[in-house]
Amino acid sequence: FNGHLSILDTNPDNVCAVSIVRAGDSLLECVREIAPSVRVGKMWIQRNESSADKEAVHSCTKLPKGVKEMHILLLDPMLATGGSACAALNTLTGEYGVAEENIVFANVISCPEGLKFVAQHYPRIKIVTCCIDECLNDEKFIMPGLGDYGDRFFNTV
Repeated sequence: FNGHLSILDTNPDNVCAVSIVRAGDSLLECVREIAPSVRVGKMWIQRNESSADKEAVHSCTKLPKGVKEMHILLLDPMLATGGSACAALNTLTGEYGVAEENIVFANVISCPEGLKFVAQHYPRIKIVTCCIDECLNDEKFIMPGLGDYGDRFFNTV
């Protein structure tokens, strides 16, 4: 072995964990357990459930100063269509000037359609996922999936 064991800079001053609220906060809790002094950013992005395309609607972002120079750990447990991820990535790279190479998108469950969509639009980011489910259904939900991750994690079902 000749290199780094981490895909991120391990100095917490150089890392910003960005949670896509609310479900992403579940992963943020885990990151903060490992690295309590990591800087934190938040993005409010929701799927428009009333539309057929379920496009992402970005409402608000709060990131620390100097985020352009940091390594970003983007947190959202589900990668379905890729719309929310791409909205977040567009904000990080377009509005805040973060280099794609400095972004790791961490999720728990993804599907081939979402992975392909994000990779087409942001080929230089790294995606870390625990499970790749079969596909999206006609309503743009991951199949077999597990339902609403945020509702399950925060017990608001």
